[in-house]
Amino acid sequence: MALLRLLVVSVVILSHFLIHRHQNRELLIVLASALLLSALIYYNKPISRWLADHKYIELLIDQAFIFAACFYTGGLDSPYILALFLPLMAHSISPISIKLLVVALVTIGNLVIIGLVNTMNWQLVAYLASCLLLTAVFINILVFNGIRVFPTYAVYDGLTGLYTHQYFWDQLHSMLKPSNDFKTFSLIMIDLDEFKKLNDEHGHLEGDRVLREIAETIKASVRDSDIVARYGGDEFAIILPGISYQTCRSVIERLSASIVDLGYFDHVSIGSAYYPDEAQTAEELVNLADSRMYLQKRHNKN
Repeated sequence: MALLRLLVVSVVILSHFLIHRHQNRELLIVLASALLLSALIYYNKPISRWLADHKYIELLIDQAFIFAACFYTGGLDSPYILALFLPLMAHSISPISIKLLVVALVTIGNLVIIGLVNTMNWQLVAYLASCLLLTAVFINILVFNGIRVFPTYAVYDGLTGLYTHQYFWDQLHSMLKPSNDFKTFSLIMIDLDEFKKLNDEHGHLEGDRVLREIAETIKASVRDSDIVARYGGDEFAIILPGISYQTCRSVIERLSASIVDLGYFDHVSIGSAYYPDEAQTAEELVNLADSRMYLQKRHNKN
């Protein structure tokens, strides 16, 4: 999708330059700066990987498309200026976080640039910026105070706050679609050894508290872009987009050490599977990771 967005923006800008040979200096400065920044991001692999993991590349390309549409149709007076609300509205559906703040700052920055390369009207810029921020906050408040109450139960596990079993399967099938940006990914299955013993000795309330703590530990041990789900009972599943087999082994070691360090269990059972080299369907991936997890579980018992 990022490449498609970039292609559309490039075609629009190139077409405009072919039709209108002379451009103002401000636009050329903006385009040159954008190209330089794109080159720096492309050749700096850690930064480009981080931007891709957090979906910021798509955000930047969308903002470039909005900039082009506004510049060619009147700047701040363009009807396409309303498109600046779309990225904020999309990210307002998630809980207020650093990502929403980043999207807001990038959007306001784009708004200022649109004004600078056309006829600047600071009063209008301030008005639009305040409308953008208020809209994002207002939608966020509405979403998490009733509008999204029902679907939240279908997506998130009520005890741990992780994704549900059904959502995990939906995302796993989605990862296998040809249109998916990631052509490789790893799957991890986790089982808490002797969790039943902890429940029997300390009660179910203590067991619930331990599950919540372990869920937070798992989330802290992986990336924000990874999909962490409560598969059922004391089992967890993780989808790691774009992660190689070797990197997956490092993640497993980190997960195992982090969970054991909590002090509730002497060991945990973890199995993994790698797409597409080891399995090609969702069921094959889960069965392979599951069988490896239970193989380790039997080994731990012995």
